[in-house]
Amino acid sequence: MKITVFMFVGIWLLLGCSGEEVANGINRAQVTMVGNRPPASFRVANLQTMQAYVFNMKHYTIAMPTAKASDFKNIQWVGFTHYNKDIVLVLDPYYHISISTNYTPRQVTPKDTAILQGAYTFRAQRTVDGKYERQIGFINTHIEYHGKENYPCVVSESRTYYKKYKLKKYENSYRCYKFNPSKTKVHTVTIRLTYTKPRNAKLAKHYTYQDLKRRAKRMLDSLYIKDWW
Repeated sequence: MKITVFMFVGIWLLLGCSGEEVANGINRAQVTMVGNRPPASFRVANLQTMQAYVFNMKHYTIAMPTAKASDFKNIQWVGFTHYNKDIVLVLDPYYHISISTNYTPRQVTPKDTAILQGAYTFRAQRTVDGKYERQIGFINTHIEYHGKENYPCVVSESRTYYKKYKLKKYENSYRCYKFNPSKTKVHTVTIRLTYTKPRNAKLAKHYTYQDLKRRAKRMLDSLYIKDWW
């Protein structure tokens, strides 16, 4: 994640951000040009913008996560959009949120049908190697229902401990399914939360894995997957 964050921040610095843009929260001129979507890279400068802005993407709409005034004092929310399809938001460097979709609706499989019916069985997996210890795959995996149309979402958690850097990361993903009326096609939106525990003990008390999941609830509640069959 460090590489992703550093690359993004580098791009953002190259593009620049004027004082007026900071005051407005997001560069409104660029937002207008892309049709109520933020520019390819952006910084959210204040709490008001965080609370009011809704991403209106081609295949879905979603609100920003819950924020706190303290987020804008010592650290900042930055992000970018990609091909009118994906969004990445970073509260540098502890919270990382990505939203992605499949390119086109696909045919429903037996697994999809089982998920729709809440009947799919998940198995836990665990992998260990010399560089890091990582629990992958179906760990505490289950089905929840989120979004404006109560979509079935497969929720999966994983944990990674990088021994060399004494770094702990936690990931929680929500893969939400929308089916066409005849249940022959499905479209998915995945919201992935990645948490890196701060080394600073004071920050670690305020920025926690549970806090990230609480903040993301606003996004999950607001999710609307558009019809594009």
